[in-house]
Amino acid sequence: MKLNLGCGNKKKAGYIGVDKYPCEAVEQIADLNEPLPFNESSIEEIWMDNIIEHILDIPAIMKEIHRICKKDAIVTVITPHYTSIASWRDPTHIHHLCYFSMDHFEKESVKHYTGGGFTITHKKLSFGGGIMGLLGRLIFIISPKYYEAKWSFIFRASTLKFVLKVNK
Repeated sequence: MKLNLGCGNKKKAGYIGVDKYPCEAVEQIADLNEPLPFNESSIEEIWMDNIIEHILDIPAIMKEIHRICKKDAIVTVITPHYTSIASWRDPTHIHHLCYFSMDHFEKESVKHYTGGGFTITHKKLSFGGGIMGLLGRLIFIISPKYYEAKWSFIFRASTLKFVLKVNK
């Protein structure tokens, strides 16, 4: 079984649409800030497209995702980068994430509060076009940490994509 968590009105072929609000793409009503109505180790893939920034407690939803996913399940998270205007223009966004935000879910040292249980298999930071996007990409290629610490608000990014594998 594959889930499109927080699908809104965006249907994804082969996935069960899950959202708090009923609409055309939603097949299962569920509040993502509450325990999810799925059995342990029953899900093989999760898609979260522009929803994690709306979740009240990110470690809590990641613990729930870990609970319902099978070993080696794939979790894809897409969200605006914290420097993107898209991250700030929506008043329902609670969190503004960076390239390193999901790292906490694979670190043993913080597992006591994040739950852990994931391995990041892919991370991508996208930039807009033009000279500013090109310069941002170049600085980012040299050092993602330096880019985010010193240059990110000058050479703004647009979208983050994380692909995580569930460890059990």
